[in-house]
Amino acid sequence: MKLRHVSLAILAGVVPSVALAQPAPKAAPKAAPAPVVQAPINDELAAFDKDIDALFAAGGLTADQAASRAGAASPTVRRRAAEVEAAIASAESAELVQVPQVTAKLAATKLSSLPALNLGGFALTFPSHDYVATGTISVPLSDYLLKFPKLIDAAKLGTETARLSRRSSEITAGQDARLAYYELVRARLQVLVAQRSLAQVQATLGQVQALADNQRLSKADLMRVQSQEAQAEQVVDQLQNLADLREEQLRLLIGAGPEDKLALGEDVRPDITAAQAGTLDQMMGTAKEQRLEFKVLDKGIAAKEKQRASEKANELPRLSAFATGDYENPNPRVFPSEDKFKFTWAAGVQLTWALNDALVSRTTDRRLLAETDELRADRENLERGTRIEVLAAQQAVALAQHALKTTAKGLAAAQESYRVRRELLAAERATAVDLVDTETDLTRARIASLNARVDLRVAVAQLSHALGNDTK
Repeated sequence: MKLRHVSLAILAGVVPSVALAQPAPKAAPKAAPAPVVQAPINDELAAFDKDIDALFAAGGLTADQAASRAGAASPTVRRRAAEVEAAIASAESAELVQVPQVTAKLAATKLSSLPALNLGGFALTFPSHDYVATGTISVPLSDYLLKFPKLIDAAKLGTETARLSRRSSEITAGQDARLAYYELVRARLQVLVAQRSLAQVQATLGQVQALADNQRLSKADLMRVQSQEAQAEQVVDQLQNLADLREEQLRLLIGAGPEDKLALGEDVRPDITAAQAGTLDQMMGTAKEQRLEFKVLDKGIAAKEKQRASEKANELPRLSAFATGDYENPNPRVFPSEDKFKFTWAAGVQLTWALNDALVSRTTDRRLLAETDELRADRENLERGTRIEVLAAQQAVALAQHALKTTAKGLAAAQESYRVRRELLAAERATAVDLVDTETDLTRARIASLNARVDLRVAVAQLSHALGNDTK
C-alpha cells in the first residue's frame, strides 16, 4: 500500500482565527474561544522521536537473529535434511557393493520312492530324501576396476550436493526472514506515524469545531478537517492490518508462537554504509565463487558424469571369480550314493556378457546425459539470473543512498514549512486549510524518510545475499 496517495491532515495547534472567515453580520457577537498555547515545534519533533525510540526495545529481535532462527523453522530446510540422510544411506549402499556376494542355503527335500536298480548282482538304491547345506561366494573382479569406484564417487558427490542444498536452503530461509523483519519494521513505523497523525487531527478538530460554532470558520473548512479525520482513521486501520500481516509472516518464518512478543531490537535510523562491490563482472566472479547454488549444480553435474562412467561398465563382459561348498546327504558327486553327509567344493572364474544389460545400459546412459544437460542449463539460467540480481541489488543500494539524502532534505523542508505555517497561523496570517496541507506534507516526509532507511537496509541485505556473503 502506498501512503503517498493518502492525504493525512495533522492539525497540531489551536487556530484562534482564520483570515478568510467572516462573522455573521446580524448575529450577536460570540465570545471567541480562549486560545490554547501551542507547544514549541522542537518539543513536538522531540516527542515524535521519543515515540520511535519506544518502538525499539533493548534486547528485542534483530534482523540477524530472525535469520538465524529461520533455518530451524523452515519446512524446506527439514526436507533438505531428510534428503541428506537419504543421500548418506545411498552412499553407504554404494560402499556395500564392494562386499563379495555371499549366499547360503539349507534345504530338506522328500523324494518319491524308486525301486532299486539291479546291476548284475549289484543293487543301486535311490534315496527318498535329500539334505543340503550350500555356501557360495562370488567376486565381480572387473566391477572393482571399472564400475564400483565411479559408483562410489557419484554417491559421495550426491551426499555433498545434498549437504550444500540444505545449507543453501538455510541461507535462503534466513534471507526471507531478514526481509520480512524489515517489512515488519516498516509497517510498525507507518502505524506509529499514522496514529500520531490521527491523534493530532482529533485534537485539532475540537478547536476547529469551536471556531465554526462561533462562525469564525466556514463549514467547508470544518468538513474538510472532518474528512481528514476519517481518512486518518482509515489509514490507521489499513496500516495496522498490514502490520499484523507482516508480523504473522515473520512468526511463521522464525517459528515464533502466538505467545512470543516480537519486540523490535534493531533501530533503523542510524546510518549504515554498503561495502564497495566493484564492477559487475567482479561481483559476478564473487557470486559464482561464494554462492552455494552454483556449487550445488557443479556437484550435481560431476555426480551425473560419474554415474555415466559407472554405467558404461555394464556394456562390457564381466569377469567374476566364484567358489561353492556343498555339504549334502546324499551328495550327488559321490558314487555310489550313500545315505551320509559328504562335503564337496568347486571354484573357478567366469566371463559373462548379457545383451539385455548392454541395451539397458545404453538407454540409461542417454537418460543420465539428458539429466546432465538439464543441470548445465539450470546453471546457465542461474548465472543469468544472478547477474540481473546482483545488478538490481547494486542499483537498489545506490538509489536508497540517494533517497536518504533527498528525503532528509524533504523532511527538513517540511519541518521548516510546518514551523513557519504555525507561526503565521498564530499571527492570523494563515488559515486552517494551509496548516492541514502543511501537516500532510510533514507526515509524508516523515514516512518517506523512514522508508528510505528501511529501503537501504533491505538493499544492503539483498546485495549481500546476491554476492553470497551470507554463506560465510
